[in-house]
Amino acid sequence: MDIEKLTKHQIILLTLLVALVTSIATGIVTVSLLDQQPQGITRTINQIVERTVQTVVPASQDVAAAAATVTTKTVVVRSDDLAAQSIATVQKSIVRITVKGGEELVARGVIVDSKGTTLTDSDSLAATGATSFDAILSDGTRVPVSVVSDATSSAIAVVTVLSGTSTAAAPALLADSSKLQLGQSIIRIGGKGIDTVGQGVIATLPSKNSPNIIEASVTSVTPGSLIMDIFGSVIGIATTDSLKQGSDYYTIATVPAPPAPKPKTQ
Repeated sequence: MDIEKLTKHQIILLTLLVALVTSIATGIVTVSLLDQQPQGITRTINQIVERTVQTVVPASQDVAAAAATVTTKTVVVRSDDLAAQSIATVQKSIVRITVKGGEELVARGVIVDSKGTTLTDSDSLAATGATSFDAILSDGTRVPVSVVSDATSSAIAVVTVLSGTSTAAAPALLADSSKLQLGQSIIRIGGKGIDTVGQGVIATLPSKNSPNIIEASVTSVTPGSLIMDIFGSVIGIATTDSLKQGSDYYTIATVPAPPAPKPKTQ
C-alpha cells in the first residue's frame, strides 16, 4: 500500500488506529511497571483512580463526522470520594441487634446475602441469656432474628434477619482474606448509636497463633463493628474474642461452617 496515495478518510482511519494501538501499549507497559514497584509507591499512585469515558457517534455517520465527534474525557475519582461512596453502600447492610422488644444494643451485625444472613458477635448474644432477638435495619425497621449457628462454636454468630424487606437491603461483600496486605487502607464503621467511622491501615495479618484475627490501626469497642476496604468489602468484625486482645483487633469476616449434627441417642 502506497501511503502517499491514501485518501483523506483513509488517513483519518489510520491515525485513529495508531492512537488505539499506542494507548493499549501504554496501558500494558504501565501495569507491568506498577507490578515491579514497592507497595508504598503503588499505594500512593492508587490514591487517584482515573476512569476514561469515550463517546462515539453511531456507525451510520460518515468517517469525517465520526472523527470530529469522538471525544475522550478523564474523570478523576479521589480516594476520599470513593471511601464515602463505599461507606454509604455498606451502611445499608448494617443492622443493630437487640433483645426482642428491647432498645439497648446487644451487638451490631452485617447482612451478607439476599436471604438476610447476618454476621455478628456470638458472645454478645450468649451473654444476654436471651433466646429471641430483633434486628433494626438501616431504615429503622425492626424485624425478628433467627439464630442459625451455635453461639459457642465460633466467635462470629450467623443469624438470619427474618423479614420480607431483608432482601431489599443490599448485602455487603466479604473480602478475600488471603489477599489482604500490610498497610492496606481500611475503614471502621461502629458506634453504639448512630454510625461512626474511622480510618486506618492493616497493622498485622493473621498468624499461626491467631489465624482468624487481624489487627488494624483503628479502634472499636462496640461488638459487631466492622472494618472494610475502601471499595466496600467487609474484612472483619469486632468480636468479644478479638476485643480481649485489644480494641484494635478484629475477627476475619467469614461465614462459619454449621456445627456438626449431634449423634442420635439410642
